[in-house]
Amino acid sequence: MTAEGIGPLVPSIIVGLWGVLCLLASRAGLPPWLARAVPASGLVLALAAAIAEFMAVDLVGGRLADGALIVDKLAALIDVVVVAALGVPVVVAPQAGPRAPWARGMLLLAGAGAMLAARAGDWPTPLVGLELAALATGLCMAASGEEAGEAGERAGRAAGRGWLLGQAVGAAILWLGIGLVVAATGTVKLHELGARIGSVFLRWGASTAQAAVDVLQGPEALPPGLIAHARDAAVEGMAPAALLIPGVLLVLAGLLARAGVWPLLAGRVAAAGRAELTGFVAAELVLRTAAIAALIRVFVGVLHAPRVVYAPYGWGSAATVIGGVSALACAIAAVRAADVKRLLAWAGAAQAGLAVLAIAAAANFVAHAGLRSGGLQLEVHYTWGHGAGEAAVAAALAGQVVFTLGALGVLACAAAVQAGRGTVDFAGLGRRSPWLAGGLAVCLLALIGAPPTAGFPARWMWMTAVLEDSNPLVRAMLAAGTLAWALLGWALLRVLATALGPGDGGQPRRGATAVTLVVAGALLWTGLIGHGLWSMAEEASAGVAFQAGGKGRVEWMSRRR
Repeated sequence: MTAEGIGPLVPSIIVGLWGVLCLLASRAGLPPWLARAVPASGLVLALAAAIAEFMAVDLVGGRLADGALIVDKLAALIDVVVVAALGVPVVVAPQAGPRAPWARGMLLLAGAGAMLAARAGDWPTPLVGLELAALATGLCMAASGEEAGEAGERAGRAAGRGWLLGQAVGAAILWLGIGLVVAATGTVKLHELGARIGSVFLRWGASTAQAAVDVLQGPEALPPGLIAHARDAAVEGMAPAALLIPGVLLVLAGLLARAGVWPLLAGRVAAAGRAELTGFVAAELVLRTAAIAALIRVFVGVLHAPRVVYAPYGWGSAATVIGGVSALACAIAAVRAADVKRLLAWAGAAQAGLAVLAIAAAANFVAHAGLRSGGLQLEVHYTWGHGAGEAAVAAALAGQVVFTLGALGVLACAAAVQAGRGTVDFAGLGRRSPWLAGGLAVCLLALIGAPPTAGFPARWMWMTAVLEDSNPLVRAMLAAGTLAWALLGWALLRVLATALGPGDGGQPRRGATAVTLVVAGALLWTGLIGHGLWSMAEEASAGVAFQAGGKGRVEWMSRRR
């Protein structure tokens, strides 16, 4: 890999190196301000490099390391979001104990793993990235803690244990699924997977395999040699498909567990509720964003053939139902949450369900792209399918970006007024600090999807993109997602009402207040100029169904222009 080729990887390299530096600093006994300045300086450099990367990478993209790593706008956008998420706990988390540098180092290593997973060009890349992010997140939870003394240590260790146990289940499912897919297709390269899947189903439907099955099911007695030959022919034709279909579903389940959707949460909300700010951001924002990017890479970018998406063998129906039901179930749980972190954890799981629903709709569109339907000409249908698929992916990305920023703003505000009483800490904030209350209001309105924040164009993109799919199951889950959206709005508005109501407390911390106002300003500015968010999401989703740097994406980009 040349120095020029390393350029797009600079943000992740910086984050990883500074994570190691933080781990070394934890043993050096640095002053608290210097221990915080080390990761902050690295994240400033990484954010500048990530923004430059997003502006420099063309829409066609490319591959590095023999196709193992993808370079395109999607990866660049994930880099920007992850680095921004890492910066907030580094700045606002009130940690000055001996474990604080270690927790920050693990946070940065989790971010490096997440950025690696978003560049998945083969199966080992998301495995290594997601496992690094999950393991570092668990260690970050165990090490971080705002509470002093033994009670804080016990809470952090309990959160770390719960997180690692739950994620171990998701890892086992993902590894097993990938193993079955590789055994069925004989390749670990994602850009080769599409053609290999076609050959799997061709072998399954080949005349020799079907003839062997007919022979074995026939009423007449057969010689033992003919029976053995027929069995071999039937197994040879059917075995790859018998491995591929459960393998694809297990990969879906493993990535959904990483994204944290119901019922695959595996104790995630309980662990996140016990974690402090650093561990919470790593689990609920950084890793979840990486998992959604990996879902897009694998299931929209590769596994979009009609036979793999549609029933009875496809993953599309399962993902659609899980997305809609998860959004509704988690929104109901969010209404009952009294703690800010648990509320955001349930809201994040609901948002992940909405993103999964958009991803399933995107795969439906792409699967239709090469088919004739009704009175549409082939060229028109091809353009419509890929264009609608990109719009659905853009909606999933925009929703996750807005949720991440809005949650960061709410968490920063919570850190500014932290008193350990849950949402009651916000009581009377409008009188104590009108500016901070205004920033909190903007962040909450963005999470709800209300104008004039960036949440409104993000929700509009999601609604119009999913509504484009005429599948009755998708429409039913769209109704469930819309109801979930309304319930989340109710839960978040109660927090805002608490902040604007009567109450008392100390003066908010200035650093956390400044971060809240910066995040709120970004959400408000992108909402007033909604085309900015829309354009970034559209650029990140451009050509998502084609391999980066491949001939198909080049042709599609020229046609798209």
